[in-house]
Amino acid sequence: MLLGFIMLFDSWDSVVIAYVLPSLMKEWGIGPAAAGLLMSSGYAGQFIGAILLGRLAERFGRMPVFKAAVLVMSVFALVSSVCPGYNSLLISRFIQGIAIGGALPVSITYINELAPKAIRGRYFAAFQFITISGYAVTAAASAAIIPAFGWRPMFALGALPLLLIPFVGLLLPESPRWLASRGRIAQTNKALVKLGGQAITVNAAAGTVQTVSPSAKPSPFGELFQPIFVRRTVTLSLLWFVTSYVSFGIITWIPSIYVTKFHMEIGESLRYSAVGTFIFVMVIPAVALIIDRVGRRQIAITGSLMSALAFAALASQIAPGIGAIVAMVMIGQFFTAGVSVILWPYTAENYPTSVRATAMGWASSLGRAAALLTPLAVGGLLALTGSIHIVFVIFAVLALIATLIWWLVAPETAKIDLDMVH
Repeated sequence: MLLGFIMLFDSWDSVVIAYVLPSLMKEWGIGPAAAGLLMSSGYAGQFIGAILLGRLAERFGRMPVFKAAVLVMSVFALVSSVCPGYNSLLISRFIQGIAIGGALPVSITYINELAPKAIRGRYFAAFQFITISGYAVTAAASAAIIPAFGWRPMFALGALPLLLIPFVGLLLPESPRWLASRGRIAQTNKALVKLGGQAITVNAAAGTVQTVSPSAKPSPFGELFQPIFVRRTVTLSLLWFVTSYVSFGIITWIPSIYVTKFHMEIGESLRYSAVGTFIFVMVIPAVALIIDRVGRRQIAITGSLMSALAFAALASQIAPGIGAIVAMVMIGQFFTAGVSVILWPYTAENYPTSVRATAMGWASSLGRAAALLTPLAVGGLLALTGSIHIVFVIFAVLALIATLIWWLVAPETAKIDLDMVH
């Protein structure tokens, strides 16, 4: 729960640009292409941070890297709130993005390494529910704060995790599984006891944990593409990219689309976006109820197919009128969210401890790459054609591709023992 509340602001910092952008476009005279670049600057940083910090967490442990990332993320939230112009905000968002991109995969790696396998899906879903609530909280706060106080306080509030970092050091030890994999059995036992578990012996650790020499360097990043891992890496890479493209595309652009293409007032746009984001968040408790019983794969197939149908309806103009359009957008958000939630534990369950954080960082970086590309692509298409329908066609096609990958290639991983993954 502590990590969840901290990462709520990771979600806040990641998506806040979508809600301040309509005001920025009006105040600074920003066009669609420049607005897309501003959104993409943060995701570009997240792409780098997800890869870099995942590797650092493999070498130095999960907690030191996580705490450093949260510190940087929070400080640059404050910096963004006082930026005087477009260029400075572009740079600030990029630097903050490095920390945002790294904090999430490292924290999820830590969560998965502590969760009991029988209820790992629900355990993670509880964390993810709090984390993803940041999207809904940001949407609701923006509707109240921006019309009254402007956009700058929205960035400043992203610094609140600074108040929670001391509690991380006080309450959360390093991952016992990571410590044991480095042969640090004494430290492993201290961590286990602090978490309420039982101490282990060296022989017990050798029998259940994939150990490496304490002085050994982490395996190279290219190990993810060695023959033993290449099929799962390629499959997950495709799933992460297409799902994230759709998910981030609809979250980041829909407030501006409501204003520029459907001629809503900014306040009305933000209220509709807030409702849609709350629906997005509520998918997580629904997934949590069935994820360990039904498994990961079936939920993902259903969610991808339903989101494809919703965006196809928007693209074909089957949903005339603002009410129907908003409803289809919300349906697309809901089912895309379900697939996004599944991807995090599913990825962690596909790799052993020795490369898990690296794999999570790689997967997250592809999601951030898609998020980086989406604002540029959507902004460019809107500037070039003026049509929103081609955007929804792309979302529908990508969601359909995800459906086929889940159905034809992806294996089930529910209740698999993490220490038996090789």
